[in-house]
Amino acid sequence: MSEPIGEGDPNDGRLERFDDGPVVVFTWRNEPGWPVEYVSPSVTRLFGYSPDELYDSDPPYAELVHDDDIERVLREVKGHSNGTTERFHHDPYRMVTKDGDVRWVLGYTRIIRTDGEVTGYTGYVVDITERKQRIEYVSTLNATIRSLHEVLIDAESRERIRADVCRSLAELDRFGGVWIGTLDPASGTLDPVAEAGVPCQLLDSAPLSLDADSSIPAIRVATDRSSAGRHRLPAPDADGSWSETMLAEGFRSAFAIPIRHDGILYGVLTVYGTEPDTFDSGIREILLELGELIGYATAAVDRRQALHADGSRDLVLEVAIDDDDPLRLLSARLRTTVEVRSVSSRKGDSPVVYCLPSEIDSERVLDSADAIPGIGSIECLSRTGTALYGIVTEPDCIASNITALGASLRSLRVSEHGCELVVTVRRDRDQRRFVRQAAELFGHAELKAERDADLTDATPWPGLLSDVLTDQQRNVLRTAYHEGYFDENRKRSGAEIADSLGIAQPTFSAHMRAAQRNLLSAIWDDYDRN
Repeated sequence: MSEPIGEGDPNDGRLERFDDGPVVVFTWRNEPGWPVEYVSPSVTRLFGYSPDELYDSDPPYAELVHDDDIERVLREVKGHSNGTTERFHHDPYRMVTKDGDVRWVLGYTRIIRTDGEVTGYTGYVVDITERKQRIEYVSTLNATIRSLHEVLIDAESRERIRADVCRSLAELDRFGGVWIGTLDPASGTLDPVAEAGVPCQLLDSAPLSLDADSSIPAIRVATDRSSAGRHRLPAPDADGSWSETMLAEGFRSAFAIPIRHDGILYGVLTVYGTEPDTFDSGIREILLELGELIGYATAAVDRRQALHADGSRDLVLEVAIDDDDPLRLLSARLRTTVEVRSVSSRKGDSPVVYCLPSEIDSERVLDSADAIPGIGSIECLSRTGTALYGIVTEPDCIASNITALGASLRSLRVSEHGCELVVTVRRDRDQRRFVRQAAELFGHAELKAERDADLTDATPWPGLLSDVLTDQQRNVLRTAYHEGYFDENRKRSGAEIADSLGIAQPTFSAHMRAAQRNLLSAIWDDYDRN
């Protein structure tokens, strides 16, 4: 409701349409305490007083206004009761019901004048308590997720991520319980790995097998990979034990959220609500964003663990590659293997692939690449020794999937016959799960060999880079290095590299300074301690 009522007698019956809504119509006399001259019957339903009680000023209207708000409301009325104002509205204020409950209202008022003198006021108040509570709840949920950002990004393990998420969400009002499940394709089930506030019998009440026809929201998300999640209200006798147990435990709604990042589904987050309307569209959108954050944090943990040299192993995989992939087409034209050594991101989500075609004249490489669909540009970055090329490809190039694996790239060798991927992972990483994730990304992945990582006693540089640099700092530093920014005869200026990355030159400089400072600090601090 946003417009004040029009002219007319409030007792003429036209205002009865407000009786079923969150609105109470009033006419007040301009006297101390604002005695009520008329009030709609809806006042009993919303505030507990009968119209007769208010007509008798038992209590007067002013006494219904909360003690902490009455002075402001008085100022607003006085400030508008001048010779020119006809209508005004109040900022939200609180009213106290007959039972002592506090309700938030918006007030809209028209001034009644007789011979220029203010004799009364007529208008209505709208109960906005639920709207106010919803806004405050969304604010609290956002604050909780903001507090989780730093915790998740700095988490050292998947277990810590899952436990912190479940605990933090379960502490919120209207969220009765939270659990996270991960997929086990071998057994065909969704396995609970963390929970808070969820009774054991609820997780045991229905099979968690990966059935596409299951009515359980988490199972549906796990099977159909829905990016929008699944929202469901339990209904008696609707689908047996799940609904019955939900209702018995006091849960009235459920929302399942995919935990994903860069095409990999890491699990499903399920939140149980204590009310049927717990998960409106705004709450669902916030929780879906949280699912993406959890996925990113999980990938970051895997990446950090993979980049630590101690206790690592190399996995050699054969992965599927499309016939029209630009790197495969380039390999076929050159009749040689194209080896990818590094991948970085540029503006427009187009990856930059740094690769080494084997023993081929650079002019032939450049000419061949120019005619291949999916290659935006190619440049020879180094002609000394084995030539290094920077290739800007389409976002769906096979190389763009590498960073999502959370592993340290050793090499990606593309030939016209297939593709071999070599990555370094921590020794304790679940090998079968990793291969399944690779299969999700590439369409097919088969483990061909496993070997100890070729390590020395030197500083574990990949782990150091992961620990002390942000993703953006690593990307900027890698791009600058490969594109000759540090060469004696600098091939690219900071402004040119910044433009290629889609960032401002001052931002490029800030990332470069921060990256160098963080690296030197890590090196020298460690040196000084030892």
